[in-house]
Amino acid sequence: MALSAATAQRAPEQKRQDAQQASRPAGTGGQKQNAQKDEGMKGRLARLPFGAGIAALVLLCVLALPVGNFRALQGATPKAFLRQGDVASIVEDRIDAAENVKTVASRASIDDALLRDVDDAVAALKSAKTARDVSRADQSLTMAVAELIDRADSALTGENGAMLSRAADNFAEQGSFLRQEAREYNKQAEKAEKLYESLPTKFLLRQPDVYEGI
Repeated sequence: MALSAATAQRAPEQKRQDAQQASRPAGTGGQKQNAQKDEGMKGRLARLPFGAGIAALVLLCVLALPVGNFRALQGATPKAFLRQGDVASIVEDRIDAAENVKTVASRASIDDALLRDVDDAVAALKSAKTARDVSRADQSLTMAVAELIDRADSALTGENGAMLSRAADNFAEQGSFLRQEAREYNKQAEKAEKLYESLPTKFLLRQPDVYEGI
């Protein structure tokens, strides 16, 4: 009988303990652990030597400047020249026209060195990737084809002479188209050029691509 009374007395106490545990907010233990972690991180930062903290800050600033300059320049730079408008197809037509001139001109007594000059310039234009490379290769091709036409024109007559004239006109026309595209491209690239010149870290960045000789 005495045992039953003691058990009855403990029952309300057990209920109160259960109720207190149930009323505690969930995740209290996790919050305490996070707080301890935060305090530990703050403690480690507080113990960091002053000089090391300044060095870390300076390093972040040094890295942020060129990265910011690079992104600004990238935003102002137009897409690659060969991806502009009809540039790629015009370059192909220009090469075809040059090879037609060479084919017709070779029917005259032409020095092989002149033919090789055209071949070399064509190869350079085919491998060109940037506006600057395209412009330089095309200038070389223009000079090589002009020299070839000058030497062959007086030697070819009749149909061969007419074919040479048509090939030369087509070559010149494609060159005119290419320069028109280049002028439009350079209008866009000019903004990037001006920005590049104003950047304090320009020595770390690639100079914007432009089409030369126009």
